[in-house]
Amino acid sequence: MGLAGTIAAKYLIERKKFKQVGFIDSSIFVPVIRIHEGLPVYPSRVYINESMKLAVLISEQIIPKSYTNAFADEIVEWIKKKKFKSVISLAGISTGEEENNEVYGIGANEKSKEMLKKFKVKVIDDGITTGTTALILLKLRDLKIPAISIMGTVQLGADYKAAASLVEKLNEILGLKIEIKPLLEEAKETEEMLLKQMDEMKKTEKQLERREEYPPMISWI
Repeated sequence: MGLAGTIAAKYLIERKKFKQVGFIDSSIFVPVIRIHEGLPVYPSRVYINESMKLAVLISEQIIPKSYTNAFADEIVEWIKKKKFKSVISLAGISTGEEENNEVYGIGANEKSKEMLKKFKVKVIDDGITTGTTALILLKLRDLKIPAISIMGTVQLGADYKAAASLVEKLNEILGLKIEIKPLLEEAKETEEMLLKQMDEMKKTEKQLERREEYPPMISWI
């Protein structure tokens, strides 16, 4: 929502000079690929910063609903295999309130809720969450590691203020010391590109769904 998580993750990778070390690929992905500096880019990528002991998984893909559970399973197995000490998901949330810069959060377990309260993230006690992140949190519930989703309050189609609030909260949680002013200055340059890309993915996904629902008719003579 509002591309807040995507924007914040991209900014983190760029400002702290993360290195791409891998990618996720699958036949279930919508066939829309972004071109960057004249070359195609895998839509789901893995970055690391060895000195900070941080890994970032960023995805510009729409996961088909029928594969969400399997995709979440693979991510959780990867988290367990790599023995991560904590997991933070970045996302956006719409509250319907203007000028609300609050950061909201969901924890996978009691240890996760303590982490949210420690860093003054407003815990959502009751509600509904959906998608891949929701399933990842559920599947991490019984693990001992803290796993949280923090959400910036979204007002616009591509909300850089929400992304900036997420980066500010990451500064507190991880001690990153990332300046957010350049993020807000870059907003206009990349907003249109991100929105156009997401629109193309949604259109392609709908076209594929229609083809699956109404396959071409074959006439035998």
